[in-house]
Amino acid sequence: MARLPAVQDLRQRFAARGVFVFVMTPFLDVRDRRDRFVPDLVGMEGNARHFAGIAGDRMLVICGGSGEFHSLRPAEVVELGRAAAAGAGGRCRVILGVGGPTRTAVKMAEQAQAAGVDAVLVMPHPPEVKRGEAALWERHRAVARAIDIGMLPFRAPAQLLSAGLIARLEQLPNVVAVKEESNAVDWVRTGVRLTGGRLPIVTGGSENMVPYYYLAGAVGFTTGMANITLAASIALHDAALAGRWQQAMEWRDWFEPLTDMRGALGTPMLKGGLEMLGLAGGPVRDTGARLDASGRRQVRRLLRQKGLL
Repeated sequence: MARLPAVQDLRQRFAARGVFVFVMTPFLDVRDRRDRFVPDLVGMEGNARHFAGIAGDRMLVICGGSGEFHSLRPAEVVELGRAAAAGAGGRCRVILGVGGPTRTAVKMAEQAQAAGVDAVLVMPHPPEVKRGEAALWERHRAVARAIDIGMLPFRAPAQLLSAGLIARLEQLPNVVAVKEESNAVDWVRTGVRLTGGRLPIVTGGSENMVPYYYLAGAVGFTTGMANITLAASIALHDAALAGRWQQAMEWRDWFEPLTDMRGALGTPMLKGGLEMLGLAGGPVRDTGARLDASGRRQVRRLLRQKGLL
C-alpha cells in the first residue's frame, strides 16, 4: 500500500488547472497478430515533447476517451503513458486513463505510477456503475490506496457521482480534481459549493463552453481540439480564469468553426491536423478511418485561416 500525503499538500503541488489536452493516441500503419493497428510509442513521445514545449497552464491526458482508451489493452495504455512521460520530461503534468474492473484499474494505476506519470484518470466501468455508489466509493478508494500520485474521478452521463459521493471523494488524499463531463453547467457551481472551492473542477464540453463553466467556478477544461490549437486554448483558459469575459467570448467564437468541423469529421480531423503539423496521427484503431482527400483540403484550409499552419 502506498503512503498517502496530506490532502492539501498533494492538491497544492499538483495544481490542477489549465488546459487538459486529451491527447490523440497515434497508431502506425502496421498491424499486430490480432490484426489491430500498433500504437506509435515513438510518435506519442514526440507529440508529448511538442505539447510540453508550449508555455502556459496545460496538462496531458493520455488514453482518455479521445485517446481511444477502450480500443487499447491495459499493457498498451501503460506503455503509452510511459512514452508520454518521457516526452514531457517533467515540463508538464501527465495523466493516464485507467479502467476496467477495479482489480484491473488498481493494477494499471500501480503500473502508471511506476511508468512516471503524475496522476490517473479513473474511467467509468459500466458493470460497476450499475452496482451503485457504494461500489464506486470502494473502486476509487482501492485505486487511491494503491498509489501516491494524483487521481481524478470521472463524473459523466453514465456515472453521475452524487453530491454525497463527491464529498467523500474529496477526503481521499489522492483526489486532485474532479473531471466533470455530464454537460451540466450548473453542477460545476454545485461542486464548488460542496467542497468550498477546495477541490478543482475540470470540465469538458469543448472550448465553446469554457466561459460558462469558468463563470460557475471551473479552473480547467479537457479538450481534444487542443491537439492542434494548444496555444490558443491556453489563451482562452487564461482569459476565462482571469474573468476577462469579453476576451474569453471572442476566443470562444474563434473556436466555433473548428468545433463544427470536428463534429462533422470526427477524430480523423484531429489526427489529420496533427500530421499537417508534423506530428504523429495515424488511423483510428477500431475503424481504420483517416481523413480523405476532401477532408484534408477542408482541414488544411481552416487551419491556415486560423494561422495554425
